[in-house]
This record gives sequence, C-alpha cells and structure tokens, in this order.
Amino acid sequence: MKLETNGLMFSYDGRRNVLDDISLSFHEGEFVVLLGRNGAGKTTLFRNLLGLLKADGGSVYVDGRDFLSMSARERAGYMAYIPQESHPGFSYSVLTSVLMGTTSSMSMLASPGRRQLETAYEALERFGLAPFANRMVDSLSGGERQLVLCARAIAQGSRILLFDEPTSSLDWANQIRTLDTIRSLTREGYLAIVSTHNLEQALNWATRLVLLKNGKVHADGTSGELACSCFLSSFYDMDIRVENLSGHYVCIPEETV
Repeated sequence: MKLETNGLMFSYDGRRNVLDDISLSFHEGEFVVLLGRNGAGKTTLFRNLLGLLKADGGSVYVDGRDFLSMSARERAGYMAYIPQESHPGFSYSVLTSVLMGTTSSMSMLASPGRRQLETAYEALERFGLAPFANRMVDSLSGGERQLVLCARAIAQGSRILLFDEPTSSLDWANQIRTLDTIRSLTREGYLAIVSTHNLEQALNWATRLVLLKNGKVHADGTSGELACSCFLSSFYDMDIRVENLSGHYVCIPEETV
C-alpha cells in the first residue's frame, strides 16, 4: 500500500495557502507522525486526504490510482479516519458501533449479514473488546472508546489509518495503550498517520516524523535524524533541550531548567 501526495495546494480564502506544495510518499508499515504548531496545516491535510476538502491543486494517489476521483464508498475501502476521543452523540452498543464500519462492503439499504458480523467480532477480539460487545459506548472509559474507534476502522477494511490527536484527552496509561495499539497495527502492514502536539510521543513511537510549518513540509525524517535540540528549538521558536535517556527521548524547555 502506497499513499502519495503531489504538489497538494489548499486555501480557505483564496489568498493564503494553508497547504503549499505538499509532496509526500507514505508506505505500508510506517508509523508516521505529523507535527506542527497550531495552524500549521495538519488537520487541513487530513481533510484533503479524505476528500472532505477539495484541493486547489495537486493530487492524491493510492497504489497509483487517483484517490480523489474515487467514490466515497471506494475511498472508505482504502482509508479510515479515527477522530479524537469524544463522547458519542447517540448511545450505541459497542458491537453496533463497530458494525457501522462494515457498511462500505454492503449494498445500499442492506442490513449487516453474517460476514459483517464476523468482521466486527474479529475487530473486537483483536482489541480485547469482545467482552464489551453489548455494552453501550457511552458507558466506557475514554481509552476503551478510543479502541472502539480503532476497531471500527479495522472493520471498515481500510489499510491506511488517519489518527487525529488520538491521545489528547486520555490519561497516561491509556495514551500508552493507544500508541502501542497503533504501533502493533503498523507491524502488521497498516499505514498509520498520526497528528499530535506531543513531541516526546512522536520521537519515541513514530518510525517517521513529518514536520509542517506555515503550510509547507519543514522536515521529514526519523527520530534519530530530527531529535536535535537546535533544530527543534528553531522549529518551535523556543529553546528546547533534547536528551536521549537509555533510548528514550526527553524534551525539556530550557526556561524550566
């Protein structure tokens, strides 16, 4: 599975480019983290990849096919979006919520059949959620709800997973659990692209970092290549000291030292 953007351009007002000539290539098995300050273009890039916003220029290809020319149903078979953890607006069971991910494999107005149920239960099993199948989603903890969203994406059949700040509202233990889950998926061949503001998580979990600044790709590389105090201080416009403690990166704002 290969995802490519070529010269992607987007502006909300026709004057300032929020995305400015974004050309990137992603491959299966990668755990990619998008880093950038507020307004850098991370969410806008996701929305353009998903086809929710119409790019002003450029293209998006999946395995050599023009992704944005596909129907919404066909795109769902390739790419899934996992939003930030939030309280559901309606009360569904865990099983029903995950079954919703299988609709792209069904004909219009059809009800879930045996194949969809098997797919949903397999997704629940892989995330340890089978015991919660009949629980209501709004009765779960934040970390459990995040795993339900992951299970629904897997049930959708997509191999490209876009995670929008998946740990932002979770406690520390559930942050680690969610990051480990994403890493395990990439080791099975999924492509995960994650937006976050947590620099330490990015340096310690990602196989690759893409730094966006003013709508442009500022840097693209591994943690080892980008974990430089001078470079990151320049990127965030503040003094940051990066230390490698037995293989774990720690970032310290110099003002607190």
